[in-house]
Formats: sequence, structure tokens, C-alpha cells
Amino acid sequence: MFQRRNPNQAGAVVVVFTCLVALITGCGPAATTQSSAQDSGASSAFTAKVAADVATATAAQTASTNPVPATSDPIVHGKKIVVIPCSMAVEGCARPARSIIEAAHLLGWEASIDDPASDSTKISAAIQRAVSKKADAIALTSIDAAAVQGDIKAARDAGIAVTCNMCGNKDDLYESMVPSLDENNKAGYLLGEFAYLEARKRFNSAPKFIVLTDPEFDTVKARVSGLKQFIDDCKAAGAGCEKVAEGSFLAGEISTVAPGRVAQLVRSNPGYNVMFAGFDAAMLFFSQGLQQAGLADTKKAFGISVDADVANTEMIRKGGFQAASVGFAFGRAGYGHVDNLNRLFDGQAPVDQGVTGKLVTKDNVPGSGGWDGDFDATTLYKHLWKVG
Repeated sequence: MFQRRNPNQAGAVVVVFTCLVALITGCGPAATTQSSAQDSGASSAFTAKVAADVATATAAQTASTNPVPATSDPIVHGKKIVVIPCSMAVEGCARPARSIIEAAHLLGWEASIDDPASDSTKISAAIQRAVSKKADAIALTSIDAAAVQGDIKAARDAGIAVTCNMCGNKDDLYESMVPSLDENNKAGYLLGEFAYLEARKRFNSAPKFIVLTDPEFDTVKARVSGLKQFIDDCKAAGAGCEKVAEGSFLAGEISTVAPGRVAQLVRSNPGYNVMFAGFDAAMLFFSQGLQQAGLADTKKAFGISVDADVANTEMIRKGGFQAASVGFAFGRAGYGHVDNLNRLFDGQAPVDQGVTGKLVTKDNVPGSGGWDGDFDATTLYKHLWKVG
């Protein structure tokens, strides 16, 4: 739990007096002073590293920093793929799904979306329908392999290639993932670094986190793990970061009961100054709930999350409750899935498609819409495939 620290002038006098006694007697507190200086040095080095990491992560991505593959396999024609998103109502699922369809059509493939609308039973049924239709490939978005492993195994046994965007990959059932799961861990750590600098700038304080997680998704769990690793590293450097509270929610609750629970968590932990939510769709509803409850004062706290969705990016742009998001270029990610599917169809191994997270803040936010890349990677794929 969060414990208030309230150093005051009287406390400072006690410290000075203790140090004077130490100088006179030559006893223990002199070592404490030396230790404090060492801690301060460690904290300064830590702050410098954090600032360098944030500067790198906020810089524009380019065709050099995030390249598409240099070569392509010959296009394999006449393929049929089924795209299964977590839900087309969720922006972070819909964007890569639409991109996969667009890229597949460029190669002349038959491609369709089967939307299960976040219903686990319908996800299973959608995979089974793809198998019965004798699809050549199934491309999923934000659906962990562990949730439907029996169905994926059946698809793989039927000779169907299976890939996923933003997923956990139990038993390596997915043959290609764009981006890798580790990019989510990095995103959580990076958001912790941003929060550290921003809390010091806004509040002259280390960040005091409320951490909100959805245990349904391996990607969200990886983001939380990355954030917690940052908090541990910050503590080890003597830089004062704390996790003051943690709560969980389910995706189906983000527009119903979860915002009220989040508001209550804030009331119970008034000393917090940073809220981490596992993904932007959740943060959007939570920030709206806090605003309705009179708890979204940006002079006291701010939010951080992942996806750089349109509404969240607008919040960042306008200086609202959310201050940063780590975005992934989902428009190009779908092209990367199709490129790897073509390689799999040709009997080759998938390759790294160059998709990594970018830290989006008020200082680098695009002028409108969400963030979906800093350069036109889709045209580079078209040149690579010699289409369009």
C-alpha cells in the first residue's frame, strides 16, 4: 500500500543535528551520508538512462529504423485466408484485421473477416468454420493461442497456416507473430520510464502507480510485467518509484462496471499520480469514469497505456488525462502478416517484419487521428511484391 512521505523542516533539523553529532563522535551516521551520496549518484545515472531511452522511443520511425524485409519470396497465387479479430468493435483488433484483408487482396488472395465480437465460444466456432471451408491460412488478432489451443492444433493438423497479431503463443502454435510478444514487455517498461520523467516534471515527485491489468491477455500481462520491472529497477536505483495499488478488469467490463471500480481505487489511494491501463480502449472508459467522478485532475495524476487509438491520441493531443501511449503501426503489421504467410506458403520460414512500439506523447503526437506509423511502409511492401 502507498505510504505518505511528508518530510518537513523539523525533520531536516534532526538530520543536520545527527550529522553534526556524527562528525564530533566519528560514529555511524557518517556512513549513512556517504551511502546517501552514492544513492544520489545512482539515481542521477538512472535518470540519464531513462531520458535517453525516452528520447529514442519518441523519435520518428523510419525505413531504416523499422525496415520492411529486403527481399520477398515469389508470390504464391490462389490462396484463401480467414481473418479472425478479437472484435471489430475494438480499434486495436480491427486495424490490423483490415490491413491483412487489404494486403491479401493485393496479392489476389480470397480474404474475409469472421468477427467473434469478443465471445470466446464464437472465436472457437470461427476457427472451426475456417477449417471446414478449407482455408489456406487463418490470421488472428489479439487472441492468445492458449485460449483456443485445441482449435488451432486442429487447424495446423489440417495443413492450415496460422498467424497472429498481438498475441501470446503457447506451444508455438502460431507460426508467425507480428509484433513479437516481447515488444509488449518493452512497451510497459518504456511507459514506466516516461511516467518517471513526467511525474518529476509535473509534480516534482517520483511516480506512484496504480496498475490496472486484464488477465485475459498475454500481451497485457507482458506490458504489466515490463512496467513492474521498471518499478523494481527504479527502486534499486534509489529513485523512489512505487506501486501503490493494483486492480484487474475484464475486457467485457470496461464500459460497464470497471470504471466505477477504478474510481473507487483512486479514492482509496489519493496519493497516486500515475495510472497504467493495459490497453487504450480500457483507458478511454476509465478516464471518462474518472472525469464524471471529478477525479481526473491532471494537476494530480495522469494516465498511460498502449495502442495509440484515435480517441486516446486525441486525449494526449489536447492535454487530457492520458499523457502517453505506446503505438504500433498496425496498418503495416497486416502487410507483414501477409508477407510471412506468403513465405510459409512457399515453404520458407517467416522473418522479422520490423514492427516495434513508439512512445506517443504531447510533444510528438500527430496532428490528427491516432498514430499508425511515421512513414508509408505499405508502399514499400507493394514495391517488394511488385503489385499495386
